[in-house]
Amino acid sequence: MKPVRVLFLAISTLAVAGCGTNTDEDAQKCDVNSTFAQIQEQVFEARGCTESNCHGDSPQSGLDLRADVAYENLINVVGVAGSGDLKLVSPLEEELSVLYLKVRAKADGSSLSAQGIGGGAMPVGGDVLSDDDLGLLRAWIRGGAPETGIVKGSEEFATCALEGEIVPNKIQPLAPPAADEGVQFYSGAWPVPAQGEGEVCFVSYYDYSDSIPEGLKVPCKDAQGGPDRDCFAYNEILLAQDPQSHHSIVEFYVPPQGKEAQWDPTNGAEWKNWVCLGGESDGASCTPGSDECGDRSQCVTAPITTVACIIYGNGPDELGTPLGLFGIAQERQNIATAQEATFRERYPTDVYSLIPVQGFIVWDSHAFNLTESDTTVEQWMNVEFAAPEAQVYERRQIFDAGDIFSMGMIEAFTSNEVCTSYTIPQHARLLTLSTHTHRYGKRFRVWYPPNDSCAPGPDCLPEERDPDYISRDYADPLYQRFFEPDLPVYDSPDPRERTFKYCSLWDNGETNPEEVRRESTKPDAETCDFVAAFRGFAAGAGFEVFACGCAPEERSCFGGPNQGMACNGDDSLCGDGGICDACPTGGGVTTEEDMFILLGSYFVQAP
Repeated sequence: MKPVRVLFLAISTLAVAGCGTNTDEDAQKCDVNSTFAQIQEQVFEARGCTESNCHGDSPQSGLDLRADVAYENLINVVGVAGSGDLKLVSPLEEELSVLYLKVRAKADGSSLSAQGIGGGAMPVGGDVLSDDDLGLLRAWIRGGAPETGIVKGSEEFATCALEGEIVPNKIQPLAPPAADEGVQFYSGAWPVPAQGEGEVCFVSYYDYSDSIPEGLKVPCKDAQGGPDRDCFAYNEILLAQDPQSHHSIVEFYVPPQGKEAQWDPTNGAEWKNWVCLGGESDGASCTPGSDECGDRSQCVTAPITTVACIIYGNGPDELGTPLGLFGIAQERQNIATAQEATFRERYPTDVYSLIPVQGFIVWDSHAFNLTESDTTVEQWMNVEFAAPEAQVYERRQIFDAGDIFSMGMIEAFTSNEVCTSYTIPQHARLLTLSTHTHRYGKRFRVWYPPNDSCAPGPDCLPEERDPDYISRDYADPLYQRFFEPDLPVYDSPDPRERTFKYCSLWDNGETNPEEVRRESTKPDAETCDFVAAFRGFAAGAGFEVFACGCAPEERSCFGGPNQGMACNGDDSLCGDGGICDACPTGGGVTTEEDMFILLGSYFVQAP
């Protein structure tokens, strides 16, 4: 079966109709200082959507888009007349925003009914939003849909010079589920400085023993702490995080057998430095599991710069195992691996996962801030209960990182493609598939079975047939999601019929020399100190990873007449306009180095 990209949309109906004009006015000078204000002028007003018979003082379907009320009428507002849980504008995700889907449908002719949305496309009449109009809306929504400030990237779609402060993208808090429908986990707000990057680890403690209905509690399995502990089952996750995030890996920690004392968050020998993260009490000592930190804050073990929580110092030694980098640490069980600002996974009927009723959430968060303003990253995760009768097949994770650093050294101004394979268990049903690289990963391809198994090397090459998956944006990789009755099925006893081949192309400035890895743009000192410590740790485990920047003997000329020539740290060898600054790249843990991971989920339906 050849998969296609599926847009995750709840079934919905919205009777909001769009209105437009046929005027073709000359581009006017920007007299606004925010992306949303530009949308108000360029889209809502220029297209006639604020006229009285459309969405003005006699608004269709009650939606008033005039400037003084448009924002509050759009953000996280559920559509009318059976639109399900789809919002008019769902910050961070245009594919869950009815407003965007309706105006896009008018432009590209896509079927709204096929996406479960009722009513007509927008605007009505002969008017159609331009590519710039759609791009402006999309950039604003994916940037968190803020009311003020310029969303980075939106200025290129404005019909005039949109000038103002590029602000970090912050989202509105995610509303928690009803008490009898699910629970919410919140990370707190960890800081990311202007023009900064970081990956941190920290842990929060929770206890839902008194709030989860008794009828929804089930004995845990060994992976969750054993049958003497209570768990709850879930079949849906919705994670929302600030768009600065590169990834969020959310897990729960399970103390190993014989170390039951680790279940106590006040055990100072195992859990250290509980502090408020974010809010007015940021940095203050706190009691784990309490609400004493106040609004937009969480009591957590103090964040530490690390990768995959390796060598994390504020929790048990078992939490910081290097196996966490490969997703196989038994003490850390995955809940979500999200590279999207809004990540949603709904399981098919009878599929579920388990979480302890009381325990520890591990937050592994990697973010970069490209603006001139300091900011924070917050995450909210809603987990919806699964009824006892729906608990038949347990959801499993794909985190194939055995060849994570197999790209080797990629010299400056060159590229390299590496392939490997993954075999899914017999009787598996595929739910999701995605991939993970860093900034030099320019093309990730996956071929669904049948394939021969292979390991990185000269004999493991891309297939000649068209790939079933292709992604070209490391910061926003393609997610494939599958739904009943069209789940890919892998029942064959032949491993070849269950083997995926996947390949990534890394380009270190060969296509665009301006994108070459450079010594002068290496990460900040704190990150590089961790990388240096991790590099020695990885070497002891048999892995070679790159340090920040590169040594003089590894450098080549950037710019000038001798670009690409070895220069050993001597700018004079590079000629006019050139500097000795270009570096090779390869496997590593910041966005200046790279990774190679296949991600996804499935369940096994054995006969």
